[in-house]
Amino acid sequence: MKFYIVDCFAEEKYQGNELLVIRADRMISEEEQQKIAREINFSETSFILSDRRENGGYDVRIWTPNTGEVPFAGHPVLGTAHIIHHIYEKGRSNFVKLNLKVGQITASVSDERITMAQNPPVFGECTAREEVAEIYGITAADIREDVPIQWVSTGLESVIIPLCSREALSKLAVDRDRFTAYVRKHPKNNCNHLFFADMKDHTFAVRCIMEDFLEDPATGSAAGDLAGYLLYHDYFGCEETDFTILQGEDMGRRSVLYVHAAKKENAWTIEVGGKCFVVAEGEWL
Repeated sequence: MKFYIVDCFAEEKYQGNELLVIRADRMISEEEQQKIAREINFSETSFILSDRRENGGYDVRIWTPNTGEVPFAGHPVLGTAHIIHHIYEKGRSNFVKLNLKVGQITASVSDERITMAQNPPVFGECTAREEVAEIYGITAADIREDVPIQWVSTGLESVIIPLCSREALSKLAVDRDRFTAYVRKHPKNNCNHLFFADMKDHTFAVRCIMEDFLEDPATGSAAGDLAGYLLYHDYFGCEETDFTILQGEDMGRRSVLYVHAAKKENAWTIEVGGKCFVVAEGEWL
């Protein structure tokens, strides 16, 4: 099987979030997909199951190394769409459709940037500042009071946490025992936790801590969650906005995510985009 390693949401090679993309030219079991994801040990691995389009899209599955298959994830959609656009379709189409567990997701290609549309957001419970602060080595005073800590999903759920400063973002550290106690009380919050600090000029610095305690250098799904959250809470005072997310800086894997979001009456538009770079390819034996 042919494979590609793609740096996603990167402005140049060796930045952004790494993704392994496998072109499955034979039947491949769920067990083998999980083993391959564990072998490469990136945050996610994607499998293009066929070069034939079903219902207008390509069947794709996404696996993590430890927690199994996920229905949707941002940088795997971006990187997989990049491979389909350039390898399968030879750059002929400006749109790529992926059939995922969450449903069909469309990615558009323009000026070397790939942008994916996400589902309308679903909003869940809000959590007290004190509960989250003690898990992540910060104080309640480091968390803003004007907007809440809240569970949001546009396909893959996140808990969105607003911080007062970039300094607070830099000092995050997970206490695993406290996290375990916290998700026992709030089981739905056993998911990504996205912390953000407003850097002004429609730019946000973020860090995403995943449920397995690893940090993600670029999280497109959580960026969509953040977009829904910001509009839902009238953060910008308007119905439509564009903003930029800087992620991975504290890991040495700087990522840049470009977000467009709009809410007009009951209609949502959430689009997250960035650049991709193929850094390796070969045969998976």
